[in-house]
Amino acid sequence: MTTVTAIAMQAPRPAPHRAWRAALNPPIVIGAAILGLAILSAVLAPVIAPYGPTTIDLSAVRKPPSFAHFFGTDGVGRDVFSRVLYGGRVSLTVAGIGMIGSLAFGTAMGLLGAFGNRFVEVAVSRLIDIQLAFPYVLLAIAVTSAVRPSIPVLILLMVLAGWAGAARVVRGIALQERGKDYVKAAAVLGVPKMRVALKHVLPTIIPSLIVLAAMQMAAMIVFEATLSFLGMGVQPPTPSWGGIMLDGKNYITSAWWMTALPGVALVLTSLALVLIGDGLQRRFNAKGVR
Repeated sequence: MTTVTAIAMQAPRPAPHRAWRAALNPPIVIGAAILGLAILSAVLAPVIAPYGPTTIDLSAVRKPPSFAHFFGTDGVGRDVFSRVLYGGRVSLTVAGIGMIGSLAFGTAMGLLGAFGNRFVEVAVSRLIDIQLAFPYVLLAIAVTSAVRPSIPVLILLMVLAGWAGAARVVRGIALQERGKDYVKAAAVLGVPKMRVALKHVLPTIIPSLIVLAAMQMAAMIVFEATLSFLGMGVQPPTPSWGGIMLDGKNYITSAWWMTALPGVALVLTSLALVLIGDGLQRRFNAKGVR
């Protein structure tokens, strides 16, 4: 046995629990636990919910939280707890689709803005600036004044409102990568720019996209709730967290649970996603990954 081998065998190895601690951090664990509970509750809503989300009971109008109705009832006697569970299915699904659409479109535009010709680069840059400066509520008002509010329209609004943030991040990283030797070497060899962008640059952006996906998902949940609360999102009788809060806006002082408890579900889920995104960002920074 050589001296080097002996030293290697004697060197302390990290304990398994320390390796797990290094792989995870408190923000990720806490965020994943809350998010997992929210998703599980939404998926199992038909099993967990004690009542149907649209079941009306005029003998139990605006009842406070109790063992019969954990979150109380609304203005027509519907069980708020059941509506929050079913509303989570709608809110999470719509926000998830909107997040995926905005990231996909934003990534494509960001790469195009970094590897297109000079005219395309300038055009994409100006579009990003305009979109980021344009209030999304005004955009929603403009669209819903011409088209009846619906879930597909809401998802379209999410993509239109969210793509620019993703495009700016992707474009910034792609511009840095564009100046590196391997990209310059590919250009000398005649490799098409977009092939380099998709095959070599895009993989370096994926860690940032993962972090951005968590943040965008949180923003999309709030976006859906805001538009639904304003009557421009998910339409009744389909429950969503923003729509449930809209039902209780006229009873904030007399029946606080109608808006407060759906709001708690919304805030906790959004906070969980932000914690996950922050934790992942710290992990990637610690590893030197962009």
